[in-house]
Amino acid sequence: MDRFYAAALHIALGTGFGSVFDQILEKCGSFKEFWNCKYKTHDIKLSPKAQEVLELSKKSIQPELLAEQYERDGIKFLLKKDTEFSKELLTIERVPCILYYQGHISLLKRMSLAVVGSRRATAYGIAQSKSISAQLSEKGITIVSGLALGIDTAAHKGALTGVGSTIAVLASGLNKVYPQQNRLLFEEIKEKGLVISEFLPDEQPETWYFPYRNRIISGLSRGTFVTEAGARSGALITADHALNQNKEVFALPGSISSPMSVGPLRLIQQGAKLVISIHDILDEIGYPISEESYYDSEQDTNPGYNKAEKARINESEKKILTRIGYEPVHIDFLIQKYGGDGELFAHLMNLEWKGLIYSIPGNYYMRA
Repeated sequence: MDRFYAAALHIALGTGFGSVFDQILEKCGSFKEFWNCKYKTHDIKLSPKAQEVLELSKKSIQPELLAEQYERDGIKFLLKKDTEFSKELLTIERVPCILYYQGHISLLKRMSLAVVGSRRATAYGIAQSKSISAQLSEKGITIVSGLALGIDTAAHKGALTGVGSTIAVLASGLNKVYPQQNRLLFEEIKEKGLVISEFLPDEQPETWYFPYRNRIISGLSRGTFVTEAGARSGALITADHALNQNKEVFALPGSISSPMSVGPLRLIQQGAKLVISIHDILDEIGYPISEESYYDSEQDTNPGYNKAEKARINESEKKILTRIGYEPVHIDFLIQKYGGDGELFAHLMNLEWKGLIYSIPGNYYMRA
């Protein structure tokens, strides 16, 4: 039960719990002992305000009942002293003393990569983030991101298709999913991946929580890959954290005319690794690559490689595929070329199912 006394202290002291976590264990031996005694006798350094809040909290919080509450909500948690806690996170600035989670905690032990970017992503950024995340996940790399709209969403969805799966790091409590548009994605990650938060389960998102949690996204990962970001994007904060943590930073090149490519292009100017295939990432993070796997990864991400040769598509589908490039093509253009009967839409569905194209909101299609 001592763990739930730690959880009770987190409720009472909030982020201030982290500053006394080690002191309590060193001077009291357990969280229960600290909760039940007069902390002044153990010389625990709490501000007068924190002392007052703690005494009031003892009257309303029952640590023994937290176990039932968290079990009912399906929430588990790790303390930083637990063996299952990520060793990567123990080396970062402001180590989280407690992590609430839902899903497969074993993913914390996997080789992982952060994939982050703008909420206002372009079709190019979304397609590349999803595709590269899927390819990395197929090789067992876990993709870490923040469940935000845009690039984060694409990265999570791509990662869920492979064995590496994904970790979502929230800027809110697990009971307060944000944004609500990603509720279904959140549920899927809970089932197939891992969702974590350092914030209390019922904590609403606050503006400063987002850049604050970014140190965890980069801290869990071997490197951070920025696929699209504006000049002042929060994704660049994650890249800064990665650099401060002596982690690799990767960037996806994009059009110099796109505002969403400014961030990655600036990072490349400053020394970030330019990514044109997953090999550029795998090589840097220490993933064992054979000459054969290198060749495969180059084929999978090189626009000049004809994936249709591996997909066994028919001649009609090949003709349609030649009209769909790496920039969005509207359905009206395809109807003009091939007619608007059901056969065209059946071919488009088949090409998408085989992973050769993506459908994009607004009735657009583009090459995967």
